[in-house]
Amino acid sequence: MQQNDALVVPFFKTVAIEDAIASKREGRPIFKDQEVVEIRIAGERNFSPVYPAHSMWKRVEGEELTYADRWPEAYARFKQGQEQVAHGTPLSELPFLTEARRQELRMLKVYTAEALASLDGKNLSNLGPQGREMKDQAAAYLERARGVAQDIALKAEVEELKAKLAEMTAQKAPAPDQDEREALKAQIAEKTGARPRGNPSVETLRSMLADLEA
Repeated sequence: MQQNDALVVPFFKTVAIEDAIASKREGRPIFKDQEVVEIRIAGERNFSPVYPAHSMWKRVEGEELTYADRWPEAYARFKQGQEQVAHGTPLSELPFLTEARRQELRMLKVYTAEALASLDGKNLSNLGPQGREMKDQAAAYLERARGVAQDIALKAEVEELKAKLAEMTAQKAPAPDQDEREALKAQIAEKTGARPRGNPSVETLRSMLADLEA
């Protein structure tokens, strides 16, 4: 059964399982370590299936994908000894929840705003009479957050475009000296019938024009 990703939190761990063949051979209990994943589903009180981490989750285009492949970030955190956390917005960010309510939700395996907003049916009813209200408040919070993020992104894009436009304008605008040089050449050409050759400096052109006007 496929689950909404926001409702599912994988928790990888190592457990000891009995090696039946080795136990029979040695005549005593023999155990070995096995990596497993406990799948915690938001709103489910008593259902947390556990699978070997490297057993097949599903087949995609002929390739077997394991549960470790399904949740590579969570598995990597487990292997590195880091705390495994639910992906999403923590319940601590929701101002309408009391700390007691947050703890109640965590006991029902609801760890994020996204999970709370995605609950429906029996899993939602497990939250009690205020479940629908909390779900709607979480959805409204996420919608506002998306709007703020979009506004920030839009403002950043506008500022970037303004900076690029200013840079392009600066590149196209002639230098002040070049403007004056062209004006001086035009005045000299008007008096002599020919523009000065080469690229004389502004000071030289000023001197030439002054001599012509003397």
